[in-house]
Amino acid sequence: MRWIKNFFRLPKKYLALLLVIIIAGSYFWVSKSNTTSNQYQTAKVAQKDLALQVSASGVLTGKLSVSLKFRSAGKLAYLNVKTGDLVYAGQVIAGLDVQDLNIALQQAQNSFRDKQAAVDKAIDEVKNHSADESFTQKQTRTSAEVARDNAYDSVKAAQRAFTDMVIVSPISGTVVAQSDLVSGQNVSSSDLIATVVDFSDLQFSADVDETDINKINLSQKAEVSLNAYPDQIFTGSVGQILSQTKTSSNGATTINVRINLDSKDIKSINGLNGSVNIIESQVKGVLAIPQGSLGSGDTVLLKSGNRYLPVKVIPGLKTDSDIEVKSGLNAGDEVVTNPPQTLGQNSPNRARTDNPILRFFRFGPR
Repeated sequence: MRWIKNFFRLPKKYLALLLVIIIAGSYFWVSKSNTTSNQYQTAKVAQKDLALQVSASGVLTGKLSVSLKFRSAGKLAYLNVKTGDLVYAGQVIAGLDVQDLNIALQQAQNSFRDKQAAVDKAIDEVKNHSADESFTQKQTRTSAEVARDNAYDSVKAAQRAFTDMVIVSPISGTVVAQSDLVSGQNVSSSDLIATVVDFSDLQFSADVDETDINKINLSQKAEVSLNAYPDQIFTGSVGQILSQTKTSSNGATTINVRINLDSKDIKSINGLNGSVNIIESQVKGVLAIPQGSLGSGDTVLLKSGNRYLPVKVIPGLKTDSDIEVKSGLNAGDEVVTNPPQTLGQNSPNRARTDNPILRFFRFGPR
C-alpha cells in the first residue's frame, strides 16, 4: 500500500491529469463495450420438441394401383366402366372385337378335325396288326399323329387369344382414369384403357433422394402435408421402401418410399400433391438454442447483465434450426446468436468487460 501513499503525495496537477486519463479511458471502454454489446443478437434458451427429419415431395395414392391395357392391338368392342366406378377383382373392364378370332378359332378347330381323321385312318389300317406293323405304316401313323397334335395346339392358341381381347381388373378398387376411346376405334397395346386404385389404405408415395435413403427405416414416424389441406398435418409411418432407383426429371436418383397414413379423413383422390417429413430421431421437452449460437469448442456466449460470459455446454440433437442443450444452460438464459468465430478458443471463463484501466491500478480483478 506504500505506492498508494506516494501516489497521493504527487503534485495536484499530476493527480488532475491522471484523473482525466482515468475518466476518459473509462468512457472509451464503456463506449466500446456498449458498441460491442449492440452488435450482438440474442435469444432465450427455450424448451422445445426437436426432430431430425428427411423431407421429400410426393403424391397421395392407395395401397395398390394398376394401369390396364390390352395385350394386343385390335378394335374396341366395349368399355364397361367410367371414372369413379367401384370394381371388384376379376371384373371385366373392356373387350376388343373378336370376329376375326372367331374365324381363326373355327379354322383351327376344322384343321384339328381333319388331322384327327387322318390319325383314325392310319390307326384303322394297322388294326389287329400292331405286332407286324410295317415301317411305312408306322411312319404314316406317326406323321398323322404329329399333325393332329400341332392342330390341337393351334386350337388352344386361338382360344387363348380370346383372353388377350378382354381386360379383367386384378384388384378391387376405384376407377380413377379411363380411356376416351369409343367402340369401333382401333386400340394398340400401348393405349391406357383404365387405372384402378385400391383406396382401402391411403398411402403417400414419396421420392427420396438416394443420399438420404440410409437414414430411413420401416416403421419410422412421418408427417405429411397435402396442398389440398393446407392447414392440416397427417401422421403416418414408413410402410415400404422400394428396392429400385429411378431418375427424376432433373436427373437426380431417387427411391420411392410409401407412407401408410393414419387418417381416413382424406378424400380418395389419386395424385394429390404434397410433401413428407420422415422423422429420423426426435426429443421432446428439451432445452434448445438457435443453431448459430454454438461456437467452437461447444461454447456459447451467455448474457449476464451487461456482461457476456463464454459458457461450455453439452449439445445433443442438432436440427437445421436448433440445437439441444443437455447441460450448461437453464431455461430463460439469454445467449448470443451471432457469437465471434473465435469463441471457445482460449476464451477465459470470466467476463470480458473488465476495465483494463482498473486492472492496471489493481482496483479490479485481472
